[in-house]
Amino acid sequence: MARADEDAGAARGSINQVQAQRLHLEVNETLGELGLRRVTQLATDNGGVPVDIFHESPLMPPLENKTVLDGHVLCHLLYAMQMGLPLVVHGTLSRHMLRNLDELQRCWSRWRPERYRNIDIIPDKVADVRRVQATPRAISAFSGGVDGMFTALCQRRLFPESRRFPLTDVLLVHGFDVELKNPQYFNQLEMRVRPFLDDLGLQLRTMKTNSKDWQRQHWEDSFMLELAACLHMFSDEFDYALVGGASAYDDLHLPWGSSPVADHLMSGDLMQVVHDGAGFSRTDKISDIARYPLACKVVKVCWAGDDQSTNCGHCEKCVRTMMNFLVLGHAVPECFPHGLAIRDISLMTIYNASQKAELASILNYAERRHINADWVKALKNRLKQPLTNDRHSIYRRAASRILSAIGLKAPLKKYYEQRQALKAR
Repeated sequence: MARADEDAGAARGSINQVQAQRLHLEVNETLGELGLRRVTQLATDNGGVPVDIFHESPLMPPLENKTVLDGHVLCHLLYAMQMGLPLVVHGTLSRHMLRNLDELQRCWSRWRPERYRNIDIIPDKVADVRRVQATPRAISAFSGGVDGMFTALCQRRLFPESRRFPLTDVLLVHGFDVELKNPQYFNQLEMRVRPFLDDLGLQLRTMKTNSKDWQRQHWEDSFMLELAACLHMFSDEFDYALVGGASAYDDLHLPWGSSPVADHLMSGDLMQVVHDGAGFSRTDKISDIARYPLACKVVKVCWAGDDQSTNCGHCEKCVRTMMNFLVLGHAVPECFPHGLAIRDISLMTIYNASQKAELASILNYAERRHINADWVKALKNRLKQPLTNDRHSIYRRAASRILSAIGLKAPLKKYYEQRQALKAR
């Protein structure tokens, strides 16, 4: 893995058009609107405009000389691997994290050799860190979706106590599903999920970060690294960080940003990252969620709607989740107020093999149970079509933001849906 500095710079010279030899990572602390804010600065040897990524939370512990920067490095790992430059970390890494970073690089450079290459990671200090704490604690990632909700239910209600992790807190991140420019939607989402978390006796923690807005990493590759980075900001308090897996063990599609293959490699000395729930399909999870009316009332799976605090009811993920409930014999829950429209199944955008496999599993389940409803027929017809072309998704997202800012997104979307519906007929 080791590589001479001049070779690393030359390997990416045609892309960067600079003479930089190393990438430097440094973390500073300031006071933000919500509490302490850690700012990670990335800069190259030759200077230029540095990149600043922040993480801000009311309950985040203060930055000290002994603080390990495990999460900060995870957050930017794939960017450094894209650059192909040695990463100099001005601070401390835990020894376990440094070993895992080597293996994570081997994963991604094997999965996507055209995009990532192994690099040297050079911290100022490598520490063998041990926690002095009698009672272990766990925190889990939570967005209101099926995977995080299932993890919370398992650890607080469904699993026998002897098998549970000591889950006490969950973390909701502003800047991922809810964009930073929409604080009102994040506040509404927070109020939406609180009754469910209060019922389970879980404390809700929030964090704000601009790491996704940075857009220098491929989100489908980096999303779990960026989420694990947020969880590691609390490694002084928690022994375990639970992250809900989206795919079951018998339905894995690699490469993908989160999997039981690689998520555990995001662990450091202080915090063990646990990929949770891969022993269950999405339909299995919803079968348990359906037993809890409060969960059905607040579950929020959508990231595509204009109101990012609720479910739009029309996007692929909303439609897929409604079909999960229907295939189990349940009514569409009230968190999808408009119900399931057949035309939304016909118009679904399916961008990747993972989404298509999830939909195929619903169809297989319906056929095994001899369900012949109209929505099953529509799903079968949709799955015969190819994946939606996503080659220009980055440009579409940029155009979407511009149209939203000038007030044209909603009317244009309505016109397009009406046009597509006429074509489908």
